[in-house]
Amino acid sequence: MDVIEIAGAHLLRDAADGWQLLDSVVSQDRTRLACIHGVGQSFRVARFLRGHMLPQWQGEWWLQQPEHSITDTEQQAHALAGEWLTLAAN
Repeated sequence: MDVIEIAGAHLLRDAADGWQLLDSVVSQDRTRLACIHGVGQSFRVARFLRGHMLPQWQGEWWLQQPEHSITDTEQQAHALAGEWLTLAAN
């Protein structure tokens, strides 16, 4: 299980399902993260909020939200990621 750091918070990157991380974008207030994954001709947008995990995990982490989206194009995935980040501004 790989741990990467994005915008000062940790993210578990689990590639067991075959999806590869292509891009990640963070909201201006640094509270929301959208990750775009790809496999074959499909793309998935995973959404995260910044927070804390159980006490054994030190520091801040990106906590995955239950909803995600599957798209046919990377352009659609970026549009969905932008919508998620816009919610932070409202």
